[in-house]
Amino acid sequence: MTAGLAVVTGASRGIGRALTQRLTAEGQRVAAIARSATDLDNVAAATGAIPFALDVSDPAGVDDVFARILAELGVPDLLVNNAAISGGSGLTWELPEHDWWRVFEINVRGTYLCTRAVLPAMMARGSGRIVNVSSGAATYPVGLDNDGQLTSAYMASKAAVNRFTEAVAGECFSAGVRVFGLSPGMVKTDMTAEVYSNIWDDEDEWTPIETPVDLIMDLDSGLLDALSGRYIRAAIDDWRSLAARAAEVIDLDTHALRLRPLP
Repeated sequence: MTAGLAVVTGASRGIGRALTQRLTAEGQRVAAIARSATDLDNVAAATGAIPFALDVSDPAGVDDVFARILAELGVPDLLVNNAAISGGSGLTWELPEHDWWRVFEINVRGTYLCTRAVLPAMMARGSGRIVNVSSGAATYPVGLDNDGQLTSAYMASKAAVNRFTEAVAGECFSAGVRVFGLSPGMVKTDMTAEVYSNIWDDEDEWTPIETPVDLIMDLDSGLLDALSGRYIRAAIDDWRSLAARAAEVIDLDTHALRLRPLP
């Protein structure tokens, strides 16, 4: 039996690297995507993953790399859109336009381009799963004293990822493809440490990197297929119990971005 094929973007560091290690350790083939060829070579040497250097915001580059993956490795069973940037910190009116928009280019356009590249083949086969890594920044309240510690670009981009997830899940559901949004929690990576390390000193406040990896592995297994299109929080939701409560989640329309009227 051929081992499953996963494609992981942002695979050279943080959650992407940890996930690549887990997938390969469990016998899956992994196409590891990141911008740095050097970092990818290190990941490939350590895990056996197949490296593909790529800036996910480059349409021609995405088309070329995914054409190679489809031709050389086959149709992916799993795509994890993990590549993202925070944009550092700064007030909206003080950030250069290019820096603000670059967050959308990676976080939203990259997710769209990679999803578009695999969906036709997954739908033709009748199966596949896509996990879009979002963030709690998409939904948590923003105080009136917000000082730009986390940019408006990052918060808005991750909210866009959630809505994109729900829309695409509806478009491809009848073809057998399942799509999920995921909040990994506050995992200490190079990206999050840049923004939060000066305000979060307690190591116990950080989410273990294994937590979102475990959730992605369960999504890959089909455990939560009934909740395609929903947004699941690795550090907060008891996601293993959600499979038995899928009908309730759908009936109450939870785990999604919604406006709730006052009672």
